[in-house]
Amino acid sequence: MNAPFPPPVGSAPEAPSSVVAPPILVAPAPAPSPRPAARGPFRELVRARVWKETLHLLLDLPIGIAWFTIVVTIVATSAGLVVTVVGLPLLALSVLFGRVIGDVERARARALLDLDRPAFVPFGRAGSGWSRIRAALGDGPGWMGLAYGVVMLPWGIAAFTIAVTWWSMALGLVSSPAWAWALPDGPFSDSYRLTGAGLVGYDVAMVLIGGLMLYLTPMVIHGLASIDRALVRGMLSPSREAQLTERVEQLQVSRTASVEGATAELRRIERDLHDGAQQRLVGLAMDLGLAKERLANDPDPARAAELVGRAHDEAKQAIAELRNLVRGIQPSVLTDLGLDPALSALAARSPVPVELDVQLADRPPSAIESAAYFVVAESLANIAKHSRAQRAWVRVRRRGDVLSLEIGDDGAGGAVEQAGGGLAGLRDRVTAVEGRLRLTSPAGGPTVLLVELPCAS
Repeated sequence: MNAPFPPPVGSAPEAPSSVVAPPILVAPAPAPSPRPAARGPFRELVRARVWKETLHLLLDLPIGIAWFTIVVTIVATSAGLVVTVVGLPLLALSVLFGRVIGDVERARARALLDLDRPAFVPFGRAGSGWSRIRAALGDGPGWMGLAYGVVMLPWGIAAFTIAVTWWSMALGLVSSPAWAWALPDGPFSDSYRLTGAGLVGYDVAMVLIGGLMLYLTPMVIHGLASIDRALVRGMLSPSREAQLTERVEQLQVSRTASVEGATAELRRIERDLHDGAQQRLVGLAMDLGLAKERLANDPDPARAAELVGRAHDEAKQAIAELRNLVRGIQPSVLTDLGLDPALSALAARSPVPVELDVQLADRPPSAIESAAYFVVAESLANIAKHSRAQRAWVRVRRRGDVLSLEIGDDGAGGAVEQAGGGLAGLRDRVTAVEGRLRLTSPAGGPTVLLVELPCAS
């Protein structure tokens, strides 16, 4: 009586509950297309490049006047005083001022022309007296900077005049219908006037000429700016051949420092093994041999136990010295946890209280990390031995692709780098990874060691 009604005629039978309906595939929404770039004949005018280059060209005149005035004044004054005692030193300083011009102009080109050119090799500070004066007088980059300062006056006049004239004519002609009517005599004198369709045609012609000039403005500005770029490349930065030569020299110095540093490290390890752990192990073997003989020949074990105890002490001291030696090669905490924990362990073991400040977003390359660790370790060891300091500090920062270290103390100062000394070893270790080291240690302190290590990945 409760049987279900049969399905309607022509309808499909109901699917059994065990059959799963196929999933409905939904097409993913199309990704939004990027906003199209500005189009049209005047699209260059809305870009920042043409305006930055225009600003650079407008600055050429006032900066050119300033450079020309300074260069002519200092060179003429120092050349006139060459016959006196101060003439040559003043001329040497004038030549070095050319490097200042180069630094300023490269920065201006980097900001406004998007031209990033390397600087010349820094002027050497080695030597004293006449040798430094002679080196400054023969400084090629300095003379090139002075020449650039002289050239900038005529070029600045030309660049400023062309840029201002072109922009003024283009903008003035395009906008002439909006203001020409306000002129006292209109666009023509009393002897000739256009009215009606003739005036309209004249306005259209002016707008078309101004539009053409405005369309060509980016090309004109880029052309003028390319001359500025050529001047900076040719006069204020080293050529590619000079850069390659400098790079080869740096690699040679770095390779020499690496070889010398590795040789010194091997000698240190050999000396520490010979004078420390090896002597301990020899004493251990002798004590164990004597204990063995006493146990075999002497019925009293107390005398042999004394030798075994001494051998046990020698074994513990040998293990401690081997542990210190391994820590000096590559500490496990540095490998496992990084520079901050490793330097914290160094600071904790230092007999001089150390204020440690390490701020690193990520770990530097392993070679740089190891070099930084050993620079700090050797510096703290030197502070403990020689400085008579009450406190020391270590600051570690990473700025871009450079890892900077500052290690200082409030000791007696007067630290001097000597051949074969600890500071010379630090310099070799830093040079091996193409870093830089600077030391400031006046008498009475404080002593500050600044180290920069390249850590570009």
